[in-house]
Formats: sequence, C-alpha cells, structure tokens
Amino acid sequence: MIRKKITKLIIAGIIIFVLGGIGGIVFDKYLVPFLGSCKFLSGYDFFQKSGKDITIIKETERIIIKDDNSVNELAFLATQSVVDIIAIEKIQANNALVKKNRGKKGTGTILTNDGVIVTHQENVFRENAKYFVTIFDGTVFEAEFVGIDNFSELAFLQIKEINLPAIPFANSDNVIIGKKIIALGGSIGNQQISIAEGNLSDYDKTFNLVGANLASSEKLEGVFKLSCNGNNNFVGGPVINYNGELIAITSVIEVDNKREYFQIPSNKIKVSMNKVFSEDVKKTAKLGIYYISIDNFYSRLNNLSVDEGAIVYSASGSQGLAVIVGSVAAKAGIQINDIVISVNGEKINLKNSLSSYVNKYKIGDKVELEIIRGGENIKIEAIF
Repeated sequence: MIRKKITKLIIAGIIIFVLGGIGGIVFDKYLVPFLGSCKFLSGYDFFQKSGKDITIIKETERIIIKDDNSVNELAFLATQSVVDIIAIEKIQANNALVKKNRGKKGTGTILTNDGVIVTHQENVFRENAKYFVTIFDGTVFEAEFVGIDNFSELAFLQIKEINLPAIPFANSDNVIIGKKIIALGGSIGNQQISIAEGNLSDYDKTFNLVGANLASSEKLEGVFKLSCNGNNNFVGGPVINYNGELIAITSVIEVDNKREYFQIPSNKIKVSMNKVFSEDVKKTAKLGIYYISIDNFYSRLNNLSVDEGAIVYSASGSQGLAVIVGSVAAKAGIQINDIVISVNGEKINLKNSLSSYVNKYKIGDKVELEIIRGGENIKIEAIF
C-alpha cells in the first residue's frame, strides 16, 4: 500500500512538474510579452526586462527581404553566366590585311560549363574575325566562332575552358504567361550587369523572324514578349525565372526602321545549339514559301474551311512572291492560296508551325504535304 501511495505521489509530482514547466514557458514567452505591451503595465520593470529579448512576428511579416534585394539575390548566380563579347573583323583590301579593323560589342550567355556561349547574330561577324569574351570575374578569353543558325538568328561561340558558370535551362513549354521574370544584359565595356524585372506578358505564336506580317518557311515562328522594355544591352542576354533558370534569350529585329525586342524560348535555343554543333545547320531543309498561320479569327475573316494550317500568301497576289522561284515548293507544284495542313501526317497549328516542321528535316529528305486547294484535299510530295 505504501509503495502504491509513493508511486502515485511520484506520478503526480511529474505531472505537476511538466504542466508547471509548460505553463512557465507559456507565461514567459507569450503572456509576459502580451501583458508588457499593455500601456498600464509596460512601466513596470519586471515586464520591461522580461520583454527585452522577445520579438513577436505576425504571420504576414515573416518575409523580410524587400523586392529589389530579392531580385538581386535571385539574379546573382545567373549574372555569372553573362559575358561581354568583343568581335574584331579583319578587313581585307587587295588580298592583304590592312591595319584598320572593324569591331562589335555585345552580350552573350554561357550555356555549358565547357564554354558554349549563345548570342544574337548582330553581335558577331560571319568570317575573318577574332573574338574576346570577358567573364564575370574580369578574366578575358579568346573564343572560337562556331556558327550561326539562320533559322533562329542565334550565334554560338566557345571558350576552351572547363568549369565555367553555365546557366541551367528551364523547360520553356511549361512557362506560364504572367509569371515574374528577370532579364539580364551587359553594360557593354563597363563589366557591369543590367537587370530588369518584369512579367512574361505574352507568347506570340505567329511572330516570325522575317519581321513582317508574313511568315517564312525558313524562319523561327513563336516567341516570348516581356513587359519590361528591352534595349541593346540585353540582346544576347538571358531571361530567367525566379528559380534562376534560363527561359529565353533576348533578340531583336528591325521592323519599319524600328528595333523590336523579343525573346527566343529556351527549348528552341537547345535545338539551335544542337544543330550548330552537329553541323546539321548546314544541311537544314528549305521549302521556299511565305505564308500566314491560320487561327480562328483569320479563318472566319476570310471564310476558310479550316481554322488551322498555313496559307501560302502574297499581299500582291503574285505567285512569284508567295513561292520562291526554283525552290523546293515551286518544284513540288505548291501554289499561292494553297493551305498546308500537315507535313508527313503532323498537323500544322499555332503550337506547331510550318517553319518548325521544315526545320526538322535535312536536304535530301522526302516529305508528304497535305494541302487544301480549291476546297479539295490533295497530297504533294516534296524533296528538300
């Protein structure tokens, strides 16, 4: 009996101790600071001393990094992948090198840790040039010109170095319009980085690098547009998401004597890079037509029988301006106002443009084009 009583007393003591400890913690951590915040109690020394090391943080106040600071932190690693490019062209006269050279300055982005760099074609020369690249720490390397993909108008250089700070790729097909982004560029010659914060405002499915209302079967179609205005410093520089991943490269074209900035998605950059480095870019197929990508609006406006596909078009109504003379399309018998609805059974639509299909093939490949002509579906064989 005595043992049972002692055991009960011990258990009761433990319970009292635990509850008392918890109560003390609650009292010390929460009740005292609360009472100390009351005006009529705050003057007492006990509450002043007890509240000195206590910070009460509301749920909505836990994020303490300001927007501008967070952008700088997010962009920091990506800025190490941004480089300054200097291109020096050797001008020839009478088959002899002359002393006077021509130069260009531009921005580029390191894509791989073994030194592959992407930029826009306007930042390079196609031949007879030397290239110097300045990386984030001020080190200058001589770079090798690898090539240009005329389809995307992206140019590629390479530094013979390893363990360089390459930017990670995002899957641009999964990017959500309206998401916040950060655009990076070089302040050329100053070894400084330009940063612009904005939103991914649009994916323009029918924007073609020809720079006109028409699209070309030999130019990339479908680009991102940003809410922040571009300038020359950003051309060739990366656009990143808030994970620091590459979603696009900034590019530019001239439209009616005005520079228009846009962004080439990362998945299309990968395609261009692989083509250039495998030298498949020299074997890329060409069809030789100008067209308009059909959507619901264009279809209804022009009373078409389909709301997808690519209509061979010339504003003047001239066959020679819609289908290039001597081209693969001309030899295959494609005519103005033909609607190309598929290539080898793959449907043409706003997500999968005619030019993107043509870019998949090589010179010598044979394809079957399904076409609507005069209300009838016909199939035409074309050999690139």
